[in-house]
Amino acid sequence: MRFALLVFLAFFSVAASGQGQAGSIYDFDIKHWNSADGLSSNSVRAISQDQQGYMWIGTLYGLNRFDGHHFTQFSTKTSRQLASNSINKLLLDQQGYMWVGTKAGLSGFNPQSLKFDRYPILAEVTSIVEVAPDELWVAAENLFKVKQGKVSRINSIKEAVVQMEIAGDSVFVSTARHLYKLSPQGETEQIALPDELQQHPLYDLNWFNDTLHFASESGYFHLDKTQQIVRCAINGVDNTAIYKLFRDSSGNDWISGYNKLYHHHAGQEWQHISSEELGSSPWFSDIFEDRDHNIWMASFSEGLYRASPGKMRRVVGAGQQDVVVRSVRYSARLNSLLVATQTNVGLLKANQDFLELVDHQSLGQSTVFDLFDRNNQLWLGTDSGLLLYNFDDRSVSRPFQELASSAIRVVQPDADKGLWFGGANGLYHYDGKTLQAAPFNADLESGFVTVIEHQGPDLLVGTTSGLYWYQQEKLNRVGLGTPLFGAYITSVLTLPDQQLLVATLDDGLFIKTAQGQWQQYDSSNGLPLDPVISLWYDKDRNYLWASSLKGVFRFKPPAANDNGKVLSFELILSPYDRQLGTAPGRCCNGAGHSKVANWQGQLWYPSLKGLVAVPLQLTMAPDRALQPLLQDVTGQKSYSLLPDQHQLVLETSDRNISIRYSALEFIKANAIEFRYQLKGFDQEWQQVGQRREAIYTNLPPGRYQFVVQARYSSQLWTELQQLQLDLVVPRLFTETVVYKGLWALLVVLALYGLAWLWRRNAVMQQQELSKLVRLRTVELENSNSRLSELNEQLSQLTHKDTLTGLRNRRFLFEQLPKDVEQYQHNRDAMLQQGKCIALLQLDMDNFKSINDLYGNSAGDSVLQQISGLLLRESRGADYVVRYAGEQFVLVLRDVEFSTVREVALQLNQLVANANFQIPDGRTVSLTCSIGYSCFPLELLGGQLISWEISLQLSEIALRKVKQSGRNGCATLGFDPQVDAFEFEDSGHIDVQIEKLLADGVAWFEVKSYRP
Repeated sequence: MRFALLVFLAFFSVAASGQGQAGSIYDFDIKHWNSADGLSSNSVRAISQDQQGYMWIGTLYGLNRFDGHHFTQFSTKTSRQLASNSINKLLLDQQGYMWVGTKAGLSGFNPQSLKFDRYPILAEVTSIVEVAPDELWVAAENLFKVKQGKVSRINSIKEAVVQMEIAGDSVFVSTARHLYKLSPQGETEQIALPDELQQHPLYDLNWFNDTLHFASESGYFHLDKTQQIVRCAINGVDNTAIYKLFRDSSGNDWISGYNKLYHHHAGQEWQHISSEELGSSPWFSDIFEDRDHNIWMASFSEGLYRASPGKMRRVVGAGQQDVVVRSVRYSARLNSLLVATQTNVGLLKANQDFLELVDHQSLGQSTVFDLFDRNNQLWLGTDSGLLLYNFDDRSVSRPFQELASSAIRVVQPDADKGLWFGGANGLYHYDGKTLQAAPFNADLESGFVTVIEHQGPDLLVGTTSGLYWYQQEKLNRVGLGTPLFGAYITSVLTLPDQQLLVATLDDGLFIKTAQGQWQQYDSSNGLPLDPVISLWYDKDRNYLWASSLKGVFRFKPPAANDNGKVLSFELILSPYDRQLGTAPGRCCNGAGHSKVANWQGQLWYPSLKGLVAVPLQLTMAPDRALQPLLQDVTGQKSYSLLPDQHQLVLETSDRNISIRYSALEFIKANAIEFRYQLKGFDQEWQQVGQRREAIYTNLPPGRYQFVVQARYSSQLWTELQQLQLDLVVPRLFTETVVYKGLWALLVVLALYGLAWLWRRNAVMQQQELSKLVRLRTVELENSNSRLSELNEQLSQLTHKDTLTGLRNRRFLFEQLPKDVEQYQHNRDAMLQQGKCIALLQLDMDNFKSINDLYGNSAGDSVLQQISGLLLRESRGADYVVRYAGEQFVLVLRDVEFSTVREVALQLNQLVANANFQIPDGRTVSLTCSIGYSCFPLELLGGQLISWEISLQLSEIALRKVKQSGRNGCATLGFDPQVDAFEFEDSGHIDVQIEKLLADGVAWFEVKSYRP
């Protein structure tokens, strides 16, 4: 269905521009909702609007309330007084009460309290009209009158009633065979229906232009002046089924037919949209106009549609055959737009007539990237060379042999009335007589020139590989040290305050402030659309406009004192706006310099479906104030809120509540932002964006004030757009002063009783104390002896080394398998990030000499200092183990493969450069040997998944360092052809490694540190 709607809009756009008139159906933007958006059914039968502004949608499976963002569903399951889920008719009477006609009878409800009522009409309701402020007529198996809540029959008609319509003071009532006209005086006039209307269903009656009109299965009819029912002879409206007739407040006529939608505007011919444009034939059972003049259409099978007057236009000039526009430029001399389509070049005049200048044969298969009009000549830069059109004799020529087949992206004037041509072969200058290549072409990294911008006497040259500044015959790169260096440049703009804006294809938008600092904006810091294709500055309103392949946005340029403040981008056209009539994401496909033009107070952008015209004075937010609405409060029970209700008292047990709020907006619902504050509980405003629910838990008793504000994203917060509700949370009995006083009295009595018992037992306890002291002294001596024995055993069982405070071997053998298991759980993510578990075995070289020369206490002190050094250089996720004597193991968890070697070398260097102080005040130096391995190890046939093997590999590498002269780092490298099967037997790893080394498929990577 989405594809069908795109085709629907595409037809709207093309047909509208072809007529060149305003006020037609093609000026409407279309929005569509279906069951995927929360609607209870795609079969929509009736539409109405209550006094608050909510839209009410009657479907085959229930009633829906719509605020523009969310559908709230009502059905027989939630509302027992609703006669049936199959809704036929909806009517809001003058008192604001909603009447619901269903397949099984009549119901009504108050849209404010959401309470339903059931009325004693049990047959299918086909029509409801309000004939007086307190009187309704209902069409069912008979004609019924509902007055002051009482239901009675109108006996003047004895047949089942099909449709009704009010005509002045009279009411027209149709049955299967007759049309009745009932006057206020009780007179009844009967008119026989023609055979065509008797044999087929009658869907709608409508009174306008002092005539009654009929919509039926057999076509469109009206009651003529002779009181005869005849077929309407309207050009463009055929005799197929007609379902709904509607005239809106602007005098536009709407007719819903089978596979077609007809529309008539004053002074225009009838227009229609056929089934080919509608896609899967969403014919409409009801058409309704809301208070903001949006037209709502209820489809039998495709959901809900809204047509609203658009603020932007898509224009295809009258006589323009090709709708694919590639370039556009305003010609002040001609007061017209120069338009290059895919097949020709022409002028779009003020009356929107299109005059062809260069035909398809002269243009060939070329795509025009840039246009420039001067001296009665039109220069065209194309992908197959430079073309020149002469307005006098309408001839097309190729002026320069040098540019005969080179793609030209830029045709720009210079300060001396010459021209610049830029393209695939660099930049060229034409002074009116000769063509010369720019002197710096050979210095451009990419010779493909995309942009030229004059900045005083200097020249900015954009290419597919960076931006250059040509100043005083010197060429310099722009943006050194930033992503702008080497970027594909699409547009360059200099502001009056000398700020420079550069748009790129892949790197977003760059702004160079007056202080010379570059600021980059992309999707990570608020840029709504990329790539940025064009830039335009509206100096009168101080707005910068930018276009993309996906849409248009605007923003205020940063002020001189903003200091890198994040810009606020306002999205004008998004990839999902349907008024463009083209596929999402293909808005503004301009190329070269001619990607935007300013004419008639509008910006004109090329697109795949004509030109998109956006008013410079565009105001996205409506003129009316945005008024928040409170929908309900839900705790242990649901509290319905009336529109004028300002206070709500919760149940005493309700401390966890949810407050739902909204704001009615049916055009740009996603542009609404909210913030709220529960005064007395919240210290500041809660900025919640589009979220429409506030949740509070464990509210203490008291009085609060809930305040909610709404705004459009382009507006400021204001109290004019706010709503407030006083919330009262009653106290429980357990929270009252009386309850607390009783507890205080009970505590006092309990304390007094305890004091009396304490004094009574004090003497007895004193007598027993002396006995206990003697007994406890003996027991304490025995316990101390036992405790010493247990402490000795406990030190053997703990995970901590008593000398260094490091983890010991027991901890290593218990923790490392857990780390490996954790790694395996996250294996894919870790491998994708290039992370592993690294095992570093570190052994102090010639440590025995310290003990021999200075004693064991000196050796213990050095070991403690080495332990401190290792702890300082490890991360919080890593751990250090004293493996044996002067041998340590470092386990680096979640470390990048590429950094393990540098960590090992750094530790080797730190130990070698350290001076260790021994107890007598002297210092000694030591070196260390390090062997390391990584888990997992990628091998043929799988990854090595045994941590024991990884530990053995690091130990083998350590021995290699010892054999190589100590003071170094080593690890084992393996050929990709080594199979993991080689390491299945962990008991013979040394033998297996020796074999692999001998075969040349494994090797040691040894790095020694020498100071």
